[in-house]
Amino acid sequence: MELDVKRHYPKDWIVLQNRVVECFKSMTLDEKRLFIMATPLARTTNISSGEPIFISTEEFASACGLEITGAYTALGIATKKLFDRYFGYVRADKKKVSIRWMYKTAYGEGGAELYFTDEVLLLLREFDALNPYTKYKKEVVLRLKKDYSLDFYHLAKKHQAMGGFQISLDELFEQLGLPESYQDLSNLKKRVIKPSLDEITTNTDIDLTYENVKRGRSVVGFKFTVREKPKPKVIETGRDKNTIDMFYKLTDAQVQKYSSILSKVSDISDLSTFPDYSTFAQWIANILRDPKSVREETAKRIFKALRTHTDFKD
Repeated sequence: MELDVKRHYPKDWIVLQNRVVECFKSMTLDEKRLFIMATPLARTTNISSGEPIFISTEEFASACGLEITGAYTALGIATKKLFDRYFGYVRADKKKVSIRWMYKTAYGEGGAELYFTDEVLLLLREFDALNPYTKYKKEVVLRLKKDYSLDFYHLAKKHQAMGGFQISLDELFEQLGLPESYQDLSNLKKRVIKPSLDEITTNTDIDLTYENVKRGRSVVGFKFTVREKPKPKVIETGRDKNTIDMFYKLTDAQVQKYSSILSKVSDISDLSTFPDYSTFAQWIANILRDPKSVREETAKRIFKALRTHTDFKD
């Protein structure tokens, strides 16, 4: 069954079949960024292979946190490199097929035009049980600046529901397209793993940590743990912190309790010349039920007493 990706995943979401991520291998950071920015447009529009996806220089600079001059150069280089990228698969008849991600590109001062092939457009639009996929917010990954952070983030989001993943050294080198210089484990950890995981934990919606996987004394891989960060508490907006309105929807019991105590608090007992405390308490009770029915200054003084008086602590 085809998924209505346009309805479920708008342009600010990256949604990629897991096999598509092969394209990240050996890509530069700017290539990854350009590809990331283009794929939602391919997914949410009805363009064909003869129609371009346009990424402006200003848009690229803004999304990636670059100066406009630097963005112009980076976008030009990324466009050229991305044109040279291809992927392959083995057909049922055992023949190896190679396909370019893009069959044409165009670049100028205003931005880049990217023409995806028909095969790639199909890959970027089909998401179902036969085509497993991973999704995340575009703005999250575009703020990542380390060379391999985006790759680790995708792997983490792919396995987030399982709490993490384990990967051998050979698989890690294969999936990230790492050069031989990182065969030294201390170099790999210092220059690839640690900076990537630190950046992900600092700037995204997940915490990503790792530990060695050993066979005897030798490290043969790594186990990564993915934890979603607690979502920030929703803060009520439109309410003045200096007014009694913060204490809205009090129960009758709370109103009676608070008004009785407040009527005897010296900070506000001079607000009116009532014949007795019970009358004054009733007047305060009306304020607690409807803060907007009295002058703001009066409500502020009652509110201050309500917030600071120890008798209101449950």
